Parts: sequence; C-alpha cells; structure tokens
Amino acid sequence: MKNYTPEKAGASVLLLGILEFFIFLNISAFVDKGYSISNNSISHLGIDSTPYIFNISIIILGICEIISGLFLKGYSKIFTILLVIGGIGAAGVGIFNEHFGMIHLLFAILAFLSPAILSYFAMEKYRNLLGIEWGVMGTIAIVALVLFASGTYLGLGMGGMERMILIPNIIWAFQFSAVLYMKK
Repeated sequence: MKNYTPEKAGASVLLLGILEFFIFLNISAFVDKGYSISNNSISHLGIDSTPYIFNISIIILGICEIISGLFLKGYSKIFTILLVIGGIGAAGVGIFNEHFGMIHLLFAILAFLSPAILSYFAMEKYRNLLGIEWGVMGTIAIVALVLFASGTYLGLGMGGMERMILIPNIIWAFQFSAVLYMKK
C-alpha cells in the first residue's frame, strides 16, 4: 500500500467505473427483449425494461470519472477538467433519460466528446505506440460522433453508430487506466 499514489487511486476508480458500466450496459441489452443494438440508441436502455440497471451503472461511471479526475489533478489540469466534464455528462445521461430530450442530449454530448478529446491528452503523456492508439481511438469516436449527429449511420443503424463512439472511448480509457495503475 505504500506505493499507492493518487494516480494509482485515480486509475483504479476510473477502471472500476469503466468495467462496471461495460458489464451492465451489456446485461441491459441482453435482458431487454425488445432492444436492438443496431436500431435503438444506447440510452434507450434507460427508459424501457432495464432503466434500473443502465441508469445506475452510467451514473456510477460518471461518479467514478469525477472522483478519478480529482485524484488525477496532479497528473494534468486539462486532463482533470475533461475527465470531470465527461463524468458530469455520463451521470447526467443516467439522471435525465431520453424522455428529457435536449437536456439528455447535452449530457450525452459531454459524455461522448470529453473522453474522445481526453484521448489526445493521454496520448501526449505517453508518446509510444499505445499512446498513438489512444489518439486513434479518440479520433474514431469524434468522427463517429460527427457522422451520428449528421444522421449518417453507415449501415450500422443508430445504435451501431453510437457504439462506434462509445467503444473506442471505452477501449482507450480502459487501457490508459491499466497503464497508469501499473506505472511505478
């Protein structure tokens, strides 16, 4: 425990939030019999038959992002700010479900865009192939967000295109958290 730094604590909390959300997102999609990964939005899981699973898990993710950002304030100020903004966005998505319309949309944009931009700051700290991968994942998420916003789903459906935003963000943030935790 003597080597447990604020960075390791921040990495642990972020990793926990990412893992629990990914697990419960998929459980929600499996349990909701009428849900289509391709045709329904991710947030649809928060209004139909699984809101208690999805909304709680994304709120927990948001709280974990905020706590992680506070632990990582010595890592980088801009990193902390973007992580906290992303956490506010994620928690807001769970608190204000799709029925809240524009409010939900604003929180969703924060939840999707902040981590994608954050990937570039993570890449800057780790100037190696893994860091480059994080930047590529962030770029994929941003391009997918622009396509999604324009209604261009590339045959993936609305839900499929939304996952092209979410999954790259989950991949890079999971890897980043693990690397940061393992750092000596």
